[in-house]
Amino acid sequence: MNKTYAGVSPRPGGKRPLTIAGVLGAVALIGYAFVQPQLDERYGWNLPSLTERQAEQHQPLEQHERSANSQPADTQTADQIVPRETSPQTDPASEGSDADQVAGDQHTLRYGLLRSIGPDRFLSPAGLQYLPGSQEGHRLAHLKRHTEDQPNRPGSHGVFDGGMATMLQVLDEAYLKAKQNASGVTTQQDQGRTIYTVSMGRRVGYVGGREGNRRRKPMARRVRLVLEGTRVITAYPL
Repeated sequence: MNKTYAGVSPRPGGKRPLTIAGVLGAVALIGYAFVQPQLDERYGWNLPSLTERQAEQHQPLEQHERSANSQPADTQTADQIVPRETSPQTDPASEGSDADQVAGDQHTLRYGLLRSIGPDRFLSPAGLQYLPGSQEGHRLAHLKRHTEDQPNRPGSHGVFDGGMATMLQVLDEAYLKAKQNASGVTTQQDQGRTIYTVSMGRRVGYVGGREGNRRRKPMARRVRLVLEGTRVITAYPL
């Protein structure tokens, strides 16, 4: 037997008694659910059903939750943005400048071989110096005469094969042979000048001038090199 004592409230888990208003509301809802389809069919109305009304009551909350939990597809967070690695690119201007520098170094060499060491002073790779002097004004101008024949010159005139660049290379080779005291090298001293006669073992030119042309320009296989220290005075093939 359940008894209710004065001053003691019912337990929270107990069932609440139905009121008259609640009973009438339930009856009204049942009646509405019964007549709503008939009214829509008879008068062409579109009255909301009980299920639709319940869905409308819950829809704002569901939409709010979806909008709060979702984000636009095209939105990226900072963690999703990964920087792309860019490969180093070569500056065409720098490549061009390097090529120009190499070309410039080649242009600064006289005949592609001699390096300038001062005003009108040039040094060969083997260490021979070409300085101002001689009747032509410069030793190089004097040596240039031995790259072409002078048929009307009295006596013999040695002529190197090729041009100035080829002749300068042959002189470097002859000088190195002389410094190494190689076979086929003879050395003479004359008033502070050293005269090397070097057998090159191959043709390096021919003998021209009146005498050489009379002998039909015989082949020259030796080089005579006259120096003052490392300064070239003259050179010609024999």
